[in-house]
Amino acid sequence: MNQTRGVVRRWGPYVGAVLVIAVAVIVVLAVTGGDGDDGGFLGEAEASAIQQAVGSSEEENWATFGYGYAQNRHVPFDEITKDNVGDLGKTWQFDFIKADDTIPEGNESYPLFVNGTLYVTTSFDHIFAVDAKTGEQKWHFTPSEIGPFKNFGLNVNRGVAYCDGKVFMLTLDMRIISVDAETGEQVDEAYIYDTVKDARPEFGYYETMAPVCYKDVLLIGSSGADNGIRGFFMAYNTDLSPAWENPYWTVPPEGQGWRSHGRFHGGGASWMPPAVDPETDTAYFTSSNPSPDFFPELRPGPNPKTNAVIAVNALTGEEKWWRQQLPADSWDYDTVQPPQIIEAEVGGEQRKVVSIATKQGVWFAYDAETGEPIYERVEVLNRIEHPKLQPGKPVTIYPGASGGVTYSPASYDPTTNYVINGRIESAATLVQAESTEEVERDRVRGDVDTGVVNGFGESPKGYKGDTGGLTAIDLGTGEVAWKYDIDEAVRGGVTTTASGLAFFGGDDGVLRAVDTSSGKELWSYQTGQRIAAAPAVYEVDGKQYIALVTGGSSIAEPKGSRLEVFALGGEMPEGKALKSPPPTLAEPVPEGLGQYLTPGTEPKTVNVLINAAVGGAGGGLNFNGFNRGGMTFSIPQGWKVNVTFKNASAQTPHSAMIASRDGLKEASGQTPVFDGASTPEPEKGILSGIQYMDFTANKAGDYALICPVPGHTVGGMWDNFEVGPPNSKPSAKTENDSFVLQPEGD
Repeated sequence: MNQTRGVVRRWGPYVGAVLVIAVAVIVVLAVTGGDGDDGGFLGEAEASAIQQAVGSSEEENWATFGYGYAQNRHVPFDEITKDNVGDLGKTWQFDFIKADDTIPEGNESYPLFVNGTLYVTTSFDHIFAVDAKTGEQKWHFTPSEIGPFKNFGLNVNRGVAYCDGKVFMLTLDMRIISVDAETGEQVDEAYIYDTVKDARPEFGYYETMAPVCYKDVLLIGSSGADNGIRGFFMAYNTDLSPAWENPYWTVPPEGQGWRSHGRFHGGGASWMPPAVDPETDTAYFTSSNPSPDFFPELRPGPNPKTNAVIAVNALTGEEKWWRQQLPADSWDYDTVQPPQIIEAEVGGEQRKVVSIATKQGVWFAYDAETGEPIYERVEVLNRIEHPKLQPGKPVTIYPGASGGVTYSPASYDPTTNYVINGRIESAATLVQAESTEEVERDRVRGDVDTGVVNGFGESPKGYKGDTGGLTAIDLGTGEVAWKYDIDEAVRGGVTTTASGLAFFGGDDGVLRAVDTSSGKELWSYQTGQRIAAAPAVYEVDGKQYIALVTGGSSIAEPKGSRLEVFALGGEMPEGKALKSPPPTLAEPVPEGLGQYLTPGTEPKTVNVLINAAVGGAGGGLNFNGFNRGGMTFSIPQGWKVNVTFKNASAQTPHSAMIASRDGLKEASGQTPVFDGASTPEPEKGILSGIQYMDFTANKAGDYALICPVPGHTVGGMWDNFEVGPPNSKPSAKTENDSFVLQPEGD
């Protein structure tokens, strides 16, 4: 995905025709490698496509996720060398949370650099444009309300696309938004589910990926494989109209093929950017795990096109080939890393290959034209053990579902012919469900669909925590050339330069530079914040800069959200050293009324679970199996309430609202008593799926939890919702049971 490789550097004002010719010669040499060696890039076809997308020839831009369409994360800059890298320091930083304190901690964004501006996203889908030389804010874009996702759990955004003078972002609630690159003003937005059937948030879809813009066509996938979605890959024009007639679906329709053995299972999401070959207009994208993640009995067979690399025509969506890396996956070992397109010496001859590593911790290379395997299952990790899971019994696997090579983009270094991967050495103990009935119990469309009783697993007893590092693989032989180990996970990826340096960061907060030929560490800098992304490298006025987003992943306890920029001579002091806390065992799943009322992550915050249409009570018109006031929630005044609403019915729409008790007599038209105390489109409701709402219970009184779909409240679909004194405790009660939540410190 080298969308910037061929954009020409600024050579200064030209003087006469002689200098124009000289500049043209230099540009051709820069694009082709000068000596006939393409240096691992795709050459003039890519250069032309990138320059068209960026609309400028003044800078050597980093205008797409992986520096260029080929996704190789290798730049031609050489001001910073192995000899002077020790003089590298931080020149400036931009703190996103200080700029806007509604932005959550944690950041996995990959900056773009276009014509002197850095474009960076944050969690909750903010975009910042920052002067790449000084760090001065140019503009800040905040999307319209995405509040229902505040208790969603995952809130990251990994970056934007740039083309046609606009910046394009995908949002958690399944929108595409275009923003004017100069002003930060919104140009347009489109809801993805208007053109991709059922791709709605309530059905388990969400967006964290950075899209790619190629020839004014925006290429996207989505997240949500663990929620049983039907994975897809799709293209839009820059006016946000569909560019393809239909999406490319990675799994069969609901109820067909291997998806006929369970309710709403699926997977195969494509949630990291594709690579594109401008010489053939081929897009290569990945398709992640099937679901239930750890219970293959409900999805028999190899589950084709999940855990796969797929090649399609980028302009039409027509399939060219696909290859699966792990059939019938039982361990949640996605193929999710952005693919790379590499022209290099392979086995003694020049070939164009597609490179990919997986969460299982293995690496593959395929012929880019045919998909023919060249190298298969080269081990990237130090330890790979994943025995068959056993119903009801603990089984420990290496790596766990958050380990291996996750979304971490690799870098191809043409100076060594090495593919360099970041890796996570992890472990997890899984307890598989004992039966299909246990997996299906209370299942709703869009629900997390793992097939084990302990989430995504827990740390094994005595486990000291994840480690990581880099692994370099020689494309010429398919063998591991070197490994570099650190004591923390490396989840964000790698960037290399023409001077033989690889830059990367880890969960320990340290940005490092290593020699690409040997893996020897040459420089390090403690940022004081966890790192879950790879740096972008760019030049302004002939000076080389390294831009890195810090703050970390939600998996690794984020500590902030900053953009930090480094250059030779930088003198800002290092941050405090980080050390991960010891791993903790998974919390037991609450039983009884305790499952509906759990503590939030912040003081005076409570999580409430509301299941609509559970069992036959009230003919399905019930919440958590109770109706007509059979259940009562009590919340202290002033507390924040995060609600997860699930509808178990696939035939009858339902919704949720906290309303006045006067509304119990109304067939429709009720309004929430607190700001935000309603699921989206309350009178329309949803079929089997999940929605979110959050509000502050800021006024004491007796209220009602109702379903405002017309006729449902008067039909008995209501329970009690009380707001008590500020010094009371959250509780839930029925006629035969009661539960009082004990906040921390009590």
